[in-house]
Amino acid sequence: MNILQVLSQFEVTGAETFAATLANEQIASGHNVIIVSDTFHTPTDAEVILHPIGKRDIAQRFKNIRFLNKLVKERTIDVVHAHSRAASWVSYFATRRGNVPLVSSIHGRQHLHFSSKMFSIYGEKRVAVCRSIYNHLNHDLKYPLDTLALVHNGIDLTKWKFQHHSPPKREKKIAAFVGRLSGFKGDSLLVIVEKIFPLVFEKYKNVEFHIIGGMNEQSKILPAIEETNKKVGVNFIIPKGFHKNVEEVYRTADLIIGSGRVAMEALACGSPVISIGESNYVGIISEQTKNEALVTNFGDLDARRPIEVDASVNSIVQALQHPDQISAEWGRKFIEENFEIKKVSAQMNLVFAEAIATKKEIHEIPVLLYHKIIDGPGNERTINVREFEQQLHYLQRKGFTPLNFFDLREIVTLKKHLPKKPIVLTFDGYEENYRCAFPLLKRFGMTAVFYIRTERTANSPTLSVDQIRELCAQHIEIGSASATGRKFNLLSEEEIFSEVHGSISSLKRQSSSEIISFAFPFGYVTERIKDVVKEAGFLFAVTIDEGRRNFWSDPLKIRRIQIFSGASQFSFWKKTSGWYYWYKNVY
Repeated sequence: MNILQVLSQFEVTGAETFAATLANEQIASGHNVIIVSDTFHTPTDAEVILHPIGKRDIAQRFKNIRFLNKLVKERTIDVVHAHSRAASWVSYFATRRGNVPLVSSIHGRQHLHFSSKMFSIYGEKRVAVCRSIYNHLNHDLKYPLDTLALVHNGIDLTKWKFQHHSPPKREKKIAAFVGRLSGFKGDSLLVIVEKIFPLVFEKYKNVEFHIIGGMNEQSKILPAIEETNKKVGVNFIIPKGFHKNVEEVYRTADLIIGSGRVAMEALACGSPVISIGESNYVGIISEQTKNEALVTNFGDLDARRPIEVDASVNSIVQALQHPDQISAEWGRKFIEENFEIKKVSAQMNLVFAEAIATKKEIHEIPVLLYHKIIDGPGNERTINVREFEQQLHYLQRKGFTPLNFFDLREIVTLKKHLPKKPIVLTFDGYEENYRCAFPLLKRFGMTAVFYIRTERTANSPTLSVDQIRELCAQHIEIGSASATGRKFNLLSEEEIFSEVHGSISSLKRQSSSEIISFAFPFGYVTERIKDVVKEAGFLFAVTIDEGRRNFWSDPLKIRRIQIFSGASQFSFWKKTSGWYYWYKNVY
């Protein structure tokens, strides 16, 4: 796909670094990325177009709207991704006509103007970079949950190799503050320089503080350093300015003081980190403080509050005196789990896919559940083959495009476009469905998903290997319905593990195909069970009565719509309309 990223900025920020990292990963995945920004200094594989997006006078804003609108049309852009309020403003008006959606990553707290609450210029999806921003957008700005997503800024871990931290032996220990020295970060650094560093020096004389970051003659930081050194009587705070190789700083300093992206990079390298950010103090990043770090982006993005001076002093002294108590291995794993760019890019792809669907006014993707198709009379859960045939005629006549989860994998990775009227047909793996439903699916040229139990029992007959492979040959997806189909709330954790992992390995052998979707027996699911399913390698999982209306919110908890015998044409229309769960919630 063609992706346009839009920024408004005049100095290097975390948003720029993230945009470049994300663009490189998207390009590596086969997409084309263009970046438009006032300035852009971070190396990237994307095409960069410099344009005064951040200039706020009304004449220039209208010029920017026309410029972006023309660019979107000429480059056949599929999605626009903005990274600031000014960038979102012009992108919003440039994308209101047509099917190109706007996604905005929100990297900071927003001013609570009346207009901000009444009208959002952030487009189809608003992406919070941490939980604090997510809550702020929902609680303070009243943005509905279905317009929000939480995706952390990511880093490319191939550029930050892990090493056990072993700074060189020297007379004094080095504690390095690394970060941007302007804006709120500069305000926090003033407190650190004037109040925290002198108190640390009183308790631990064998330390020297280095300030790493671009400075200019108008900066308040240099006079503050000079004044603090003068008061203490020792030049123990050293302004080092911009450093071309910040990785060297991470590896050679005894302690890194930083927040946001700096904390991520240093932890990835194996360095000990204390976060004192723009909004709040977090302390030594460890298992005890990881939740605060995640929620606030390492102290940068919560509601601002005074820095805890005493706690900061004690944390720095403790880290300098007892570096062995900080686990470098844990820090690297923490970054890998939460900020690795491939995972972040996959999450962003899902957001893009939802935004594209929203712009096309596809509010739900109906996922239908057929228990059993039979040739003869039955009960509520069994549907006569003639009735099923009429329903397939209806879907064909109304222009529906049946998909399976292989198709949806291509859609959520942006490798395939979402059709105008998508639908997913799923079947329990009964022999009757092979005998009665499968021939009709072939006749209508429709794909579907058959969920198979891999262990044959008296009460749970399953399809043969030949039947499974015949379905695969006709582009019918085979999914797992566990080994025996027993309800998971009746099983131990070990039994659940065996049911899930055993079924996927067995089906791979039987079908000679990938197995990427799972049906929870009787629809029973918990967060722990979802983890087991994810660990087994499933990308999608379906339930019956649980799961949010939003198809995209949780690929491992997709809610299906049950089709019962004797459904009226109006009932079938409701269930395939793309508004069914909204209708159920209202009525």
